[in-house]
Parts: sequence; C-alpha cells; structure tokens
Amino acid sequence: MADRQTKRQSTIHGITTYRRRPCAKGGRRGNRPLFRRGFADRASSMLVRWKAALACFGAGILVLAGALALPLLASSSAAADVDIEARAAAEVTRLQSDTDSRARSTALDVPALPQYPELPTGCESVALTNALIACGFDLRKTEIAEAWLPTSDQDFVRAFLGDPASPDGNSCMAPAVASTAAAYLEAHRADLEAVDLTGASFQDLLDEVAAGNPVIAWCTIGMDEPGDCYRTAQVDGRMYRLLTNSHCVVVRGYDLDAGIVLVSDSLAGQVAYPLDTFAARYYALGAQAVVLR
Repeated sequence: MADRQTKRQSTIHGITTYRRRPCAKGGRRGNRPLFRRGFADRASSMLVRWKAALACFGAGILVLAGALALPLLASSSAAADVDIEARAAAEVTRLQSDTDSRARSTALDVPALPQYPELPTGCESVALTNALIACGFDLRKTEIAEAWLPTSDQDFVRAFLGDPASPDGNSCMAPAVASTAAAYLEAHRADLEAVDLTGASFQDLLDEVAAGNPVIAWCTIGMDEPGDCYRTAQVDGRMYRLLTNSHCVVVRGYDLDAGIVLVSDSLAGQVAYPLDTFAARYYALGAQAVVLR
C-alpha cells in the first residue's frame, strides 16, 4: 500500500459565550459588582469556585495519568514486537531443523505484475491477479480491481477502503480478497476454492506452497518495521488494523537451507526475503493469508 494516511475532519457544534459581570462605572479591574450580594449569594459564589477548583484539579490528575501511561503503552507495544520477533525466529529455527517429509525447498511459477502505474494502492488486487494467473486463468492486471473487488468509504475488512486506482486509496483485508476470489472462481466454474487462512502459522503457509498452492499474504512494504496504525475494526471476533505501510504479496516458494522465502511482489518484482523477517511481518499484520487450492 502507498504510505498514505486517511485523515478525518470533525466539526464541533455549540459555542458557550462568556459574559462579563457588570462593574460600577469608572471602577477599576477587581472592583465589586454593581449590585450588592447577600450571604446566600456569597455562599453560592464560594461553592462555584470550589467546584471550579476541583474540576481543574481533576483535569490535572487526568493529564498526569495520561503522561505516565504513554511510556507504559510504548513499552507494551515494544514488548509485543519483541514477542512477534521471538515467535518468528523460533518457528523458523524449528522448520529448518525439522527433518520430516516437508520439501526443503520449492518454487511455484507465479508472475509479479507491477501495480504501477494503473493501481498505485492496489497491491491486494494485483496479488490476487498474480495468484489467479499462476492457477491458469487469463485476465488483465486491472480486471479484479475494476470488476470484482468491492470498494467502500467505511469498510476496509470486507471491501477496499477507497479506490485502488488512486494514490489516496487505502487497503483491504483477507476477508475482502477471499470473497472476491471466491466470486471469480465460482463465475468461471473453477474446481479451485479460495480459503481465508487468517490466524494460520507461518509453517502452514509454507505447507500450502509445498503442496503447489500460491498463498496471498499480508506483510509490510520492503519488509520494513510496521508503520503507524491509523484505523481498526473488529469483525467476527478478530481485530484488523490498517497500517501506513501494509502490503500484500504472493508467497510462491521457499528454501529452508538458504533461509529465504520467495515472493511475487507487485512493487519489488520476484524477490527473496529472510524467512524469519517475513514471518515476523506476517504475524505483525495479523497473520492474514488467502490460499487458492
């Protein structure tokens, strides 16, 4: 996805006007009001001042609590990143040391059509196109984006948020790609099915590739550290996040001995990434994947 962020504007309705209290003619700042107040008035005024002081005190406590919470939130996020990195590294080490029947390496013939210039933010639709072509379908690069992928101005999970043909487009998640692929396959009476693997382990992805199935997976552009999250949505009990540098590619192969995963990337072409780095980015993006099998 292009490193762009959707900004929302909000309008605040209602204005409370400030009214000065009437002062004696010619009086200096700080003089008493024109009208004398009795005991009840003075008591009421003191009560108002006490309430104002308590409100200020409460606001100060909230500000202080927020300031103290920021380092804790940052610390929690950093801890989560460390956990993801550790999980990915441990899983890759286990895969490389495993001597079961899994092939040590494999590579599928998957094209890497570039998303530019027609679809500057359409990596998901192009990834699906590359996977479908690998499965034997003949279609144009923009066909999925133009005729099959639903778009929305609110939903980024089950549809593409914005327009993939625009540099201001956003992204879509695995449910949108899975349903789009399923509709395309059904319309063409294909024997294949599109399966949303979201939540699957990285090992499961490699097993699918070893079986000859291209896997569409979410990661980050260039395998960089995950960018800022600027939108979230919870669908069917799962939390989805929009990141400023989220990306979608096709996993087409791997080599356990070389420690690499082979990727058809609509931005970088045919590339190889370290297994542990790709696994970490896959988990950081919510372990989202769709397989055609």
